[in-house]
Amino acid sequence: MHERILIAGSGGQGVISLGKLLARLAAETIPHVTFFPAYGAEVRGGTSNCQVILSTHEIAAPIAEIFDSILIMNQQSAEHFMSSLDQNGLAIVNQSLCKVHADSRHVLIPATEIADRLGSAKAANVVMLGAWLARKPLIPARAIEHAVTSHFPDLPAALIDINIQAFRAGLDCSLSVACPPEAASRRRERRA
Repeated sequence: MHERILIAGSGGQGVISLGKLLARLAAETIPHVTFFPAYGAEVRGGTSNCQVILSTHEIAAPIAEIFDSILIMNQQSAEHFMSSLDQNGLAIVNQSLCKVHADSRHVLIPATEIADRLGSAKAANVVMLGAWLARKPLIPARAIEHAVTSHFPDLPAALIDINIQAFRAGLDCSLSVACPPEAASRRRERRA
């Protein structure tokens, strides 16, 4: 297994926090993990992205040009990074803030709307994580829910609860979106 993941959005959307969380959790079960953040000129509001590579083999370089998975949080990131998706890749796109052309590799999730309905638009990143893990279950969902509590110890209990609800909503939403047949068969194979 070798999974190249790009998470991209603007500063303040929790892109880097999400990458750190994913890398930290993956390191518990996947032998080789890299995390590489990149920031724009400004932190809040500027562009932000990170790359996470998960592999059962040693990782030669911590950065990639083509990705197996892309989580896109905003339009600017969609315009810049969608062309970096592997031909067999998966893009989880925040359709609340992005307009992308229809493609069988794209799963459109109204992440910001879902998070806002739950009480905090800032939880959109966790909705996106849930949507991605529903399609690529490389880390157990229970581990994510537990990690949300430990990774963000300074958050009030109400916000931790919103983030856990957001993660579960992402899982549910992604599975209710039409899934390309090859992805559905891969999901069945992983469960067997």
